[in-house]
Amino acid sequence: MLLQTDARRRITLPPIAGINPGDAIDLEILEDGRIMLIPIEPVPKHQLWAWTTEAKQAISASLTDPRPSTVVENAEDAAKLAARWSGEN
Repeated sequence: MLLQTDARRRITLPPIAGINPGDAIDLEILEDGRIMLIPIEPVPKHQLWAWTTEAKQAISASLTDPRPSTVVENAEDAAKLAARWSGEN
């Protein structure tokens, strides 16, 4: 696909590129001069901890945990659960 830049060095991407207005794109210029546009989903700094290898593995493991979930409906249930987790029970 041939594209031309305008006077401000901009190009218009066709709809089939799947990039919408406001999308974040990483631009990479390769050693041979080719340009790669890579759609990305930026992660806020305060959420970067969740994107470490260890955190991703822990999240994946928790999603495959066969044990039933515990439903906490009131403060008494929460206190019992907290006591169990802290080893008091």
